[in-house]
Amino acid sequence: MLKELEKKLREQHAAWTEDRLWDAFAAVAPKKVKGRSQAGRFADLVALVRFALEREQVLEPFAQTVNQRFVEWIERNTAKDVMFTPEQRAWLELIRDHIATAISIEPNDFNYAPFSQRGGLGKAHQLFGAELPKLLDELNEVLAV
Repeated sequence: MLKELEKKLREQHAAWTEDRLWDAFAAVAPKKVKGRSQAGRFADLVALVRFALEREQVLEPFAQTVNQRFVEWIERNTAKDVMFTPEQRAWLELIRDHIATAISIEPNDFNYAPFSQRGGLGKAHQLFGAELPKLLDELNEVLAV
């Protein structure tokens, strides 16, 4: 749906880029806007929509929100004595970064860089086992929603 929204904005209002919309909100409500959208960052459309619909009180880059939610998720897991190995943690950070730019992650995404360069879906299964699908669903929900 976001891709459709972006396409419609481009077709009907070519000047309405994520950057320009961000700047408009910054001009109208400067105290509610944190940071800047990174040029051409499609995922920031999520932050813009949430802010415009008043689902978020502050407009901040989507990647920043994802990172904050990731830190909180790691802390909750640590509190439940769920520990990740350094290699698992590195993969979780790659997954976080992917969600921050692509809005979600699916098993097919492991066929592409940077995952494919580190062993792809097979390596992810090796690291997380049968829990991988559940883990991806959880990260999609916790980080992006």
